Amino acid sequence: MTPEDLAQITAIVDAAEQRITAASVAAEARAQETARNIQTEILRGLESFARGNFARMHRIETSDADTNTRITALEERVLYLETRRQ
Repeated sequence: MTPEDLAQITAIVDAAEQRITAASVAAEARAQETARNIQTEILRGLESFARGNFARMHRIETSDADTNTRITALEERVLYLETRRQ
């Protein structure tokens, strides 16, 4: 093998190494971008669920407050009827 052959082989190996390194960096960048997109979608899904769940809980709490008011009024009426008879 001549020194020119070794120089050509070294140049080919160096070029291949540079292409592999560039491809690896590009693949890593794409993987990071994909991971960020997945995180964003998960957060959006959780936020959407939380918004709907908050609305549901607010409706239940409001309904619960109305129900408690009505039960209190009924208890007062029953107490009045019970104490009036005695």
